[in-house]
Amino acid sequence: MTQNGRIVALVVAALAAIGGVLMQAAGKDGGGFPLFLLAAMIAVGTVFDAGYLERRRRPRGTWQLTAEREIDHQSGQILEVWYDPISGERRYLPTGERPD
Repeated sequence: MTQNGRIVALVVAALAAIGGVLMQAAGKDGGGFPLFLLAAMIAVGTVFDAGYLERRRRPRGTWQLTAEREIDHQSGQILEVWYDPISGERRYLPTGERPD
């Protein structure tokens, strides 16, 4: 999940939790509990997303320089292609720069 997707999911979970608490407080039949439970599942699933935790634990410096080169047609710079074998992500950076 992307960083923006994670933020949206947590905002939706927070709004659902607030709605569940308000429904529970307003009614006597426990109608807000399922909404609160759904919010809790969304929050836990988002926070403990396996891909997110794996990216947080991975050591720095896993990027590998490939033999590929590209030309940025806007700036005319030569770009080197860096590859992360853990996530499969590729980055195109000007010659001499390293990914973080």
